[in-house]
Amino acid sequence: MRINLFSAIFSENLQMMRKILLMALMLPVIFNSCKEKISPAKEHFYKANDFLFKDDFVNAKKEYELALMADSNYWQACYELAGIYGLEGDFKNAHYYYSKTLQKNPDFSLAYFNRANLEEITGDEKGSLKDLNKAISVKKSFFSAYLSLGQKDYAAGNLKEAISNFDEAIKLRNDFYLVYSMRGSCKFKVGDLDGAISDFNMEVQLFPTHFMGYVNRGVADGERRDYRSAISDMDTALQINPLFSQGYLYKGLYYYKLNSKDTACGNFRMAYKLKNPGAEAYLKQYCK
Repeated sequence: MRINLFSAIFSENLQMMRKILLMALMLPVIFNSCKEKISPAKEHFYKANDFLFKDDFVNAKKEYELALMADSNYWQACYELAGIYGLEGDFKNAHYYYSKTLQKNPDFSLAYFNRANLEEITGDEKGSLKDLNKAISVKKSFFSAYLSLGQKDYAAGNLKEAISNFDEAIKLRNDFYLVYSMRGSCKFKVGDLDGAISDFNMEVQLFPTHFMGYVNRGVADGERRDYRSAISDMDTALQINPLFSQGYLYKGLYYYKLNSKDTACGNFRMAYKLKNPGAEAYLKQYCK
């Protein structure tokens, strides 16, 4: 029985990556006020910022709108309105104001990125992909945009393209463990086991308590038939997260490959005790 690696191992990394990327919607850009004489538009803008810091979205929106009435080209107010509407879940208005921002300032890469995230949420994958590429064309060093593109390619099965985007992300920032996790997952699926293990090594080096890093590396070792190394990594993963029932299935399978049937079945039973949905099938197949 072959374990479904894509769904069982890497779904958590995909979800975590998505949460990190979509957090951009929660990070509006605030421009600090100065003591010099300011225009009416800026005055409303600064008042809106004060309301925003107090989580008073109603009055913040009113002041940003007044800033736009005073100066129709005030793109910063459009951007902040988009952020508030995004936080409120009003994606239609959020998209509208990101688009207005870009009409007024077409070189603002973060607005393309945030609009791409909105488009992904609302199912407009074509628009999301276009905006991510635009964000990168405006700002070549846009780390998060490369991550998003890599994630999209990974999820769509475009693994070579995903690896290329993750390569670019790592060139810009080589200290983020999830990039190595995702690139290693891609390399695993295209059959580059040595490359995958190298990336998983970096994953656990950067985040030693991330149990999925050991699971990833363990499965790659298992695919290379290095079952003892695979078992060692599963043991480490289970020390960090004893409730990860899938780890016992992996251990059981690798012990079975080493002709240790009793130990294998003990691990399958542990997975069953933890209510793993696949454990019963393993018990029936390997422990009759």
